[in-house]
Amino acid sequence: MTVEFQQLRYFVAVAEELNFRKVAERLHIAQPPLSRKIRQLEQALGVELIRRTTRKIELTAAGKVYLEEVRQILSQVQQASTLARLAERGQVGHLRIGFEGSSAYDVVPVSVKVFKEKSPLIAISAFEMATGDQGSAIREGQIEIGFGVLSRFDGNNLTVKTIMQDSLVAVLPQNHPLADHPRIDLRALRNETFIICPRRYRCGLYDHTLAVCHQAGFSPKLIQETQEVHSILGFVAAGLGVALLPLSVKKLLRSQVIYRPFDPPLEGLDLAMAWRPENESPTLSVFLEVVQQVVDQLSEEKQIHDVNTAHLEEVTPSH
Repeated sequence: MTVEFQQLRYFVAVAEELNFRKVAERLHIAQPPLSRKIRQLEQALGVELIRRTTRKIELTAAGKVYLEEVRQILSQVQQASTLARLAERGQVGHLRIGFEGSSAYDVVPVSVKVFKEKSPLIAISAFEMATGDQGSAIREGQIEIGFGVLSRFDGNNLTVKTIMQDSLVAVLPQNHPLADHPRIDLRALRNETFIICPRRYRCGLYDHTLAVCHQAGFSPKLIQETQEVHSILGFVAAGLGVALLPLSVKKLLRSQVIYRPFDPPLEGLDLAMAWRPENESPTLSVFLEVVQQVVDQLSEEKQIHDVNTAHLEEVTPSH
């Protein structure tokens, strides 16, 4: 004979009250069916749990031990039910994120922060990886969502959505001859050495840097290849070359390095996110909503910044 969940609930109630009549009233059932359920439980276990006399009822030694275990079981069942409801609403679970490039400086960290405030029970793992590697990682279930450069996403069997465009700026040593120019022409860097991430890492910035330089009429001299933005900034600070990086990298404060916008502006990097269309996880759905909210906010802040910068340049006399 198997033990029923209802029998466990009835047993705990009787063990707490030690009065069948009161328990029957509390559970809104007749006393005979209640007594029958307890006897069936004892028969299923093959032990006496409750000792009944004409004057009182009490737990046996087996009943006391069984009560503690059953309480834990009922508590775990309750917790499981609560977690199941939270999971259905995307408020519990595990989300794994892949990211590359400028998404690491605003979109991803801000989205994760907002998401954690909204769903504190979600465990989040973030992995830095090249955009070119994220597609296969998503399809193989290693990550649920990836952030990277649109042109480098392999969109096969994936939903790929552009979320924003990040303009490129020149990263120069502080003592560079062009450091006192508020804006520079990319062609002025034709004789410079460019520090860049290696192509073998399938970094979207590599192809984009070559493309904009070719559009400007020259092929850049490449040296000191590194996939770490911090390392690129370090090489530039040491005077070993210049770099083209997304504007959002300015959030990384680094001494001996300056950032200058281009005039005319360069084609920016299209940042995108990707996920499997068949992934119906509520957790992912909630995170996608948060990302969109963050992107809208960042875009609004960028527009305000651009207007303020343009106004400042208009009122500031040139030297």
